[in-house]
Amino acid sequence: MKPVAYCIAISLFILAGFVNAEEPPCTYPTPCYTEEQLQALRAWKKEWVGKKITSANVDKVKDFLPASFYQLMKNTGTWGESWFTITAYQPIQPTPGTISATRRFCGKPKADATGKLINWISGVPFPHAADALEMAHNYRCRSYGDGYNSDEKGHLIDGKFGYDRTLRIKNQYIIFAGRTDAPPVPELPDNTKQLWRAFHMQQLAPPEVRNLRIIELQYKDETRAYDSWVWVSALRRIRRRSTSERQDALGGADFCGYDNLGWDGPVHVNTYRYLGRKEMLLCRNTKKEKLVLTPGKCLYDGTQRERIAAHVLEVTSRDPNFLYSKMIWYLDPETWQILYSDRYDREGKLWKVLDQFGFTSPGHGGVTVNFFNANQMIDVQRRHSTAASVDYVFGTNINPQIVSLQYLQRLGY
Repeated sequence: MKPVAYCIAISLFILAGFVNAEEPPCTYPTPCYTEEQLQALRAWKKEWVGKKITSANVDKVKDFLPASFYQLMKNTGTWGESWFTITAYQPIQPTPGTISATRRFCGKPKADATGKLINWISGVPFPHAADALEMAHNYRCRSYGDGYNSDEKGHLIDGKFGYDRTLRIKNQYIIFAGRTDAPPVPELPDNTKQLWRAFHMQQLAPPEVRNLRIIELQYKDETRAYDSWVWVSALRRIRRRSTSERQDALGGADFCGYDNLGWDGPVHVNTYRYLGRKEMLLCRNTKKEKLVLTPGKCLYDGTQRERIAAHVLEVTSRDPNFLYSKMIWYLDPETWQILYSDRYDREGKLWKVLDQFGFTSPGHGGVTVNFFNANQMIDVQRRHSTAASVDYVFGTNINPQIVSLQYLQRLGY
């Protein structure tokens, strides 16, 4: 009996080895570059970090810029003279809670045949993302600092006539599920509506839309349509917003509901094609005080761009009537944020360019949250842009009542 038992034990041990071989241990987080790759970049870094890039020398770094941004820099007759500086690559670590949740649930989340994410609880669902769909889910499920209050200040800019109007918006985001660092994790108690996140927006400027407010509820079941209501101050009425209205720009800005945060919509409504990794100069450790916005000019000056190996995705809506026929996303491989995006109209012509400036900031308990503290959405067809910078308080306890219809009624009236 002993030899038989011994053989069985050996067989089980070997079988376990094969099973584990199919599912490698979670190595999250994975830095953008290996140490060997960083060594290879040292010569480039020595030559270019600290350089000011203008239309005069932008051709030397053309290969590291999205083609649309290169054209914005080069076509000074339309967009004026712009400049940015090249900064050194600085790795960005996820929050401790994101690391813990990602490792804990590694291998459990899946994308079904329709593209819907299943079995996700918290953290990055696909730390070893193998395709564009998994990367898109990583983007949607990244950390939002477990909720925040934000104060956004900027301008609506008409580049053709050289004038702008002041923009100011206050947002309150509540993360109900998928929380990582601010207790309770991973979900708020008594989440009877099975919400994923919700927000309340108040627009303070320009004057013609002062006190316009929006509340929106987004559900854990991403196939369920968002619920949203808007208080239209000019009409003194509350209106329920249909999902299609999220394609409409509000308050004179160049952003619509789907543009928020880079892409604010379900993942499964699009198809995704991976275009590979590309060395790009993108904004990810932005010092907001260095940004310069000249009145009447569509582009920020003083942006700080560092070289990273970004994931490039081609995103196409399944809805032939959607406002964008195609988007190109440039994803940060460490934060899974969309740092840059080209958006095409229904005729396939470039319509908008979204440039988002990543940064890191203290969140709940002092953990470092990665997000973005400024952005610019440039309408290349109308020669118009919306540019703004944002102040945040992350991980605060926000009363869920602010995203109720009763609350909207009380504040509006």
